[in-house]
Amino acid sequence: MTVTLAQILAALERSTADGDPKVRISGVTHDSRRVAPGWAFVAIPGSRVDGCDYAGDAIRNAAAVIVAERPRNIDAPYVPWITVPDARRALSVISALVNGDPTKKLILVGITGTNGKTTLTYLLESIVRCAGGNPGVVGTVTYRWGEKETDAGRTTPEASELQAIFADMIREGVTHAMIEASSHGLHLYRLDGCHFDVGVFTNLSQDHLDFHRDLEDYYQAKRKLFTQLLPASSKRPVNAVVNADDLYGRRLANEIQCLPVITYGTTADCNVFPSSASLTEQGISAEVHTRSGLLLISSRLAGPFNLLNILAAVAVAEVLGIDRRAIQEGIAATDVVPGRLERIPSDRGAVFVDYAHTPEALKNVLAALNGLRRGRIVTIMGCGGDRDKTKRPLMGMEAAYGSDFVVVTSDNPRSEDPLTIIAQTVEGVRAAGYEEWPESLNGSPLRKGFYRAIPDRRDAIAWAVRNLEQDNVLLIAGKGHETYQEIGGIRYPFDDRQVVREELRALALANAERHPGRGAT
Repeated sequence: MTVTLAQILAALERSTADGDPKVRISGVTHDSRRVAPGWAFVAIPGSRVDGCDYAGDAIRNAAAVIVAERPRNIDAPYVPWITVPDARRALSVISALVNGDPTKKLILVGITGTNGKTTLTYLLESIVRCAGGNPGVVGTVTYRWGEKETDAGRTTPEASELQAIFADMIREGVTHAMIEASSHGLHLYRLDGCHFDVGVFTNLSQDHLDFHRDLEDYYQAKRKLFTQLLPASSKRPVNAVVNADDLYGRRLANEIQCLPVITYGTTADCNVFPSSASLTEQGISAEVHTRSGLLLISSRLAGPFNLLNILAAVAVAEVLGIDRRAIQEGIAATDVVPGRLERIPSDRGAVFVDYAHTPEALKNVLAALNGLRRGRIVTIMGCGGDRDKTKRPLMGMEAAYGSDFVVVTSDNPRSEDPLTIIAQTVEGVRAAGYEEWPESLNGSPLRKGFYRAIPDRRDAIAWAVRNLEQDNVLLIAGKGHETYQEIGGIRYPFDDRQVVREELRALALANAERHPGRGAT
């Protein structure tokens, strides 16, 4: 749809403009190369370049209006210029306007937290579908609705892309949309202009301290969903669903003053909690206490952290008034979440791939596997480059504490030296008392308390698979659903799940050649 300059000015706070208020705007972008005739160009100041420097390019591409934090700096009086205090906020507001405020027409659930966001979107997507709704998801793995599915460029897209996605969801008949609200997205105002029905807080632990000043700054970014965006929503009622097992969740629940708060957790003082629960290798069975009575749940997802994800899904679905049978069926139908404790078929022990890339997430996944295992746990892990360096030894330490043997390798080193990242990670492994695996023991069964550093990730997976025993558990952590490895600024095709399958197959073929009568599996 199109809006006028006057409508944009009415929606923007503390803005000034020169130009014809009747000028019509049909789109918006912050990239001058993507400007189309009749669009607004929002000049966002960055750490290296200022969008104002590209205003001329935007005008040459037929921009209808320029929006910037600086006064007009180009001689083009025929193009209106809006001066705003914050260009990012302006981008969000204008994006919602030119797309017809699509989130007013959707039931919108925003999910924030360090861990659990993706799994919760899959659970809610399944529940909505079982209830007869048409779900859409904007998340870490993919953006998907109807017959459309695209790989996610970032967890929370830029506002112009996000509002266009929601508008397309409306055209495709989507009824319920679930979005992972990252701390980056919240801090950078990408979600301003969204009208939420429910906000969910899953937990908070150390992550993204390369972007946020400290853990408190990280928390405040998450908190914005509940103290600013939910209260600003045009929807009524609006609810907050909060994990009360988490210390920051408890704090948040006490700090939310103007909204109903529904808590979930494992203790009886929560609104949603398990009266009883059984966690096995086959999954989770629980009798869940809710505000409207007991609900029997059965799930093929495993681990205590997935019990919390299920409780969150129950709480959200109940708030939205979804039928209890649809809740049960939706949870039971969610058997795997890509890269989240995803099991790879193997006749050489149990092999799992998981996205765990924070100390807390790795600790939780290993705790779940320790509750299921019969033999030793071998963990392959690494840490990403150009990200929070302080968590690297912590990740190594958690890997050692939760495993019997650790293989430290590359994750996505990006622009950093992989060997430097590995050395910093190994510090934590060694601090936990682990020793380097000596060459003299190669060919021997892996022993508790040792580690190996293998920089090449494929080599690391191949070595661990070759040394895996029948009753062992192998966890490959850090990349999960990702289908690339970023090295030196270049993304190379790499999928942990596919590499494991290839290595298992190669090993089976090698064994078949050595033992012709047995065949390959």
